[in-house]
Amino acid sequence: MPLHTEFHATVDGTTGNTYLEPVNAKLLASSFVAKGSVVRVADPAGHEIVLDVVAQHGKIDDFLKLAVRTDPPVMTGTVGFRAKMQLSPGTGDVISRLQLTGSFELSDVQFTNDKLQARIDALSKRSQGKPQLINDKSGGAIQSEMDGNFALRDSLLSLSRLHYSVPGANIFMTGKYSLDGNEFDFHGKADLDAKVSQMVTGWKSVLLKPVDPFFRKNGETEVPIRVTGTRSEPHFGLDLHHKDSPPEDSSQKK
Repeated sequence: MPLHTEFHATVDGTTGNTYLEPVNAKLLASSFVAKGSVVRVADPAGHEIVLDVVAQHGKIDDFLKLAVRTDPPVMTGTVGFRAKMQLSPGTGDVISRLQLTGSFELSDVQFTNDKLQARIDALSKRSQGKPQLINDKSGGAIQSEMDGNFALRDSLLSLSRLHYSVPGANIFMTGKYSLDGNEFDFHGKADLDAKVSQMVTGWKSVLLKPVDPFFRKNGETEVPIRVTGTRSEPHFGLDLHHKDSPPEDSSQKK
């Protein structure tokens, strides 16, 4: 992948250790700034790279192409993040040796998997109480917003706090995603504008009216949810086992 940089570096001539302050970089169409060091270590022998990286208004698919084997990347959109990156020496793949911790914000997100994007579109319309519009594509694909904290280790991305929103719904989850796309495992809760009975049509809506009060809290419908499976076969559903321990207080939503 094309990476262009302008940097100021200080090199220790006795050890070869290099200190970067700063690096102004551009990966494909996304710019970011990094500061850190490339230092020789003994075990395992080689150089360890430690960088603090900040990006604003980048393209999430540019960064996913660098880290994720799936093609195309799972999503497109605008990203801003702060992260600490550590790359230890060794013989394994870069992605297996890479460690990241930080926080991020995503906007204007769309998913490249048609099935997944269709689920997101349906979620938004049901959450607004408009289930009759699920098959109406005139408005285009629904765009999502996300923010959270993350850690990457051994090719597994862990999200300790994930806030995901679409029109009509705010979702709070924790979970893990493998960078090969073979595993989603997220659990949490969804705060929805519509009542449960308003999320479906016909006789189902009539049958669900009696349960509306059980899920209604502070003017919103709160339901425990899960997203599991793989990138190509994601599965969405209720997660009643986790209902009593949501990961995020709804008062923290944007």
